[in-house]
Amino acid sequence: MKQDKFLYFRAIGADAADDSGGDSACYPVSSLMGMIPTNDTVLALYFKPMKRGVPGGNELDDVTNFDNNDVVLLTIPDNTHLKAMTAIVQAINDYRNTIIVVANNDSDGTEYLANSGITSCALISINATYDNS
Repeated sequence: MKQDKFLYFRAIGADAADDSGGDSACYPVSSLMGMIPTNDTVLALYFKPMKRGVPGGNELDDVTNFDNNDVVLLTIPDNTHLKAMTAIVQAINDYRNTIIVVANNDSDGTEYLANSGITSCALISINATYDNS
């Protein structure tokens, strides 16, 4: 049986402050849509959105139009995007991993994916057009 894998991110440092959307997130690997550089020191990971919908309606947005997908921004050393992307893909392909900690800014002990060069989780943006909560 195939086991699901998840990518974990935490943008906030203090444990007591990790209490709202955008502070930390865990995405199934299957929702990763792609990775692109946004500047010399930032790598963006795009995910199918956690929350979808249209205000006042039950229709789901088309996740392939990229207009409301979630994004995680990772800080890396200058122009090392390929190194970070390679490390993420290798971790995904490692059969031993179930939860892959990509970037954890926890002030009690930061943790970043080995051999990735990642130095911080700069932003987690849950881009929902409609909040069902």
